[in-house]
Amino acid sequence: MDEIREVLERSDPSWKAADSVDPHGEPLLHIAISHGRADIVQLLLEFGPDVEFRSRSGSTPLEVAAGSGEALIVELLLAHRASTERSETSSWGPIHLAAGAGHVEVLRLLLLKGARVDSLTKDGSTALHIAVEQRRRDCARLLLGSGARGDVRNGRDGDTPLHVAARLGDENMVRLLLQKGANKEIRNRNGQVSYDIAAEYGHSRLFDALKLGDSLCVAARKGDSRAIQRVIESGALVNGRDQHGWTALHRAAFKGKIEAARTLLERGIDIDSKDEDGYTALHCAVEAGHADVIELLVKKSADVEARTNKGVSALQIAESLHYVGITRVLIAGGASREGMNQGAAAPPTHAPFGNVLMAGKEAEKPMKKRPVRARAMQNSIDRSAAPLAV
Repeated sequence: MDEIREVLERSDPSWKAADSVDPHGEPLLHIAISHGRADIVQLLLEFGPDVEFRSRSGSTPLEVAAGSGEALIVELLLAHRASTERSETSSWGPIHLAAGAGHVEVLRLLLLKGARVDSLTKDGSTALHIAVEQRRRDCARLLLGSGARGDVRNGRDGDTPLHVAARLGDENMVRLLLQKGANKEIRNRNGQVSYDIAAEYGHSRLFDALKLGDSLCVAARKGDSRAIQRVIESGALVNGRDQHGWTALHRAAFKGKIEAARTLLERGIDIDSKDEDGYTALHCAVEAGHADVIELLVKKSADVEARTNKGVSALQIAESLHYVGITRVLIAGGASREGMNQGAAAPPTHAPFGNVLMAGKEAEKPMKKRPVRARAMQNSIDRSAAPLAV
């Protein structure tokens, strides 16, 4: 160390010995960093070297230190105003190198000193893309906590970090990104959402988490027409389904949110789309007793003769629940009693209020297994009030 100091002190100030290069063209500062010699780096910095001087490969001292995980050296360079931006000749900047190598402390230092969390690599990826690609969960968590956007598409194929995690089948990373608000309805340049990527690579354990339609269904269930417009405009599939196989129209119909239903219909949602049990939005509205929604659906040409997987029509549901007014609306809309049991209409098997509203022996039988449909309705049923009987 003393010898190095002596050489530096005796050198001609006009040519800056601290910026000297070895016979291979590598700057002294870069050599010291690559060997992890924070003491030599500190000494060199005393003699005012160019902290943006690039190596033969085009990297700045800070880029080399960040990629090597040398937190102390990074701190020294930052104290001497080293730029946190990617240099023109580098593919990755300091923040990308730290994230890709899993150097959390270095990444934290860079962010604290003002590194732009969503700055791009030469090919258009963010540090979050790289952290996800390299399975650096701690770095991804830090980036997200520092405001990294999960909806940025990279420049190569338009993938978001969620697309990348889906391709890798990284369940924990997918969960982290979704918890932090990642939009699973964004499509890459091939028109694929993250669910499509998971399916392409056979990562079936990700299917439930990445299914589409959840955010739109939430807005529909709340009756928030503005949110519905916003979610659709952000790229959501209007006919997307939630984890229970319901479209947003099923949710709006079952909750009696007529304005939400009207907005969805205006945006082109499939009025006769069926869930896993064959129920349309009309079946759901009838089952819950929402006459105004039923009138809207009938007016918009919903199929009043549509049958569930068990062959039940909307009219059969209405009659089994003794909804006289709704029955009239359905018949006026073209529903037919043909093929129905003219005695006592069979109640719908999966009606959510069956134990409360249905009379007869069917209502008294204990349910051995909770039906799929009941699970689908769990988040929609308002238990504070019975359905409107008309």
